[in-house]
Amino acid sequence: MRYSLLDLEGGDRIDIPADQFPPADSVPTKFYLDGRSRALTITAPGAEVPVAYTVAANPDAVSFLTRFADETVLAGYPKARLFVEARDCDDMDIFVLVQKLDAYGTPLEAFTVPNQSAIAHDLTDRGATILKYKGSDGRLRVSLRHLDETLSTDEVPTHTFDRVEKLAPGEIVEIEIDLLPVGLVFHPGEQLRFVVSSRNLLGTMMPGIREYVGANSGQHVVHTGGEHASYLQLPLQSR
Repeated sequence: MRYSLLDLEGGDRIDIPADQFPPADSVPTKFYLDGRSRALTITAPGAEVPVAYTVAANPDAVSFLTRFADETVLAGYPKARLFVEARDCDDMDIFVLVQKLDAYGTPLEAFTVPNQSAIAHDLTDRGATILKYKGSDGRLRVSLRHLDETLSTDEVPTHTFDRVEKLAPGEIVEIEIDLLPVGLVFHPGEQLRFVVSSRNLLGTMMPGIREYVGANSGQHVVHTGGEHASYLQLPLQSR
């Protein structure tokens, strides 16, 4: 098989041969969410710090950053393992995004097609992600969080979607969300941003499709550190 590594700055590498995907030298690595510093850390924070957003507010999301000191390659399947709570509602539609930022914090993206006209820009501002790559995303309705223990792996969680488990007031539940596979290169000083939101962050995949709006209300809480150490698992390629 072959895969590609994007740096989104004109230095993409394509048609890389491999016997499997993720490549054999790709190692799933946990980056823990730190609600106090809003950073992603290799070690889990000792203190539990919840962070929250209100669905009807602006922003309706929380994000976490890490900066890479060395050349870093991601190749494989990201996943998020989060401890979440719903306030003033009994369910949550959660959307997550892994986004590449340059050293100055500017999000990086790239067209996937030769057409980069004004119309192409209009189409991809809030959707049509098949035409422009903006990052790796995933989503889950929390009441459908039950995992299929037979099909799930450490890298890719698989949900049964055969039961609805609503949330009780004050209940903190553990969820796993698979994200689209990545092949990304981060040069020294560049950053990765992980976003958790009640909104479809990338919009639709195809042009002209009505954007999905989640059945959300109230407040979403993401618990970090301590007994509720939420993390983003990334496929780091060993050097």
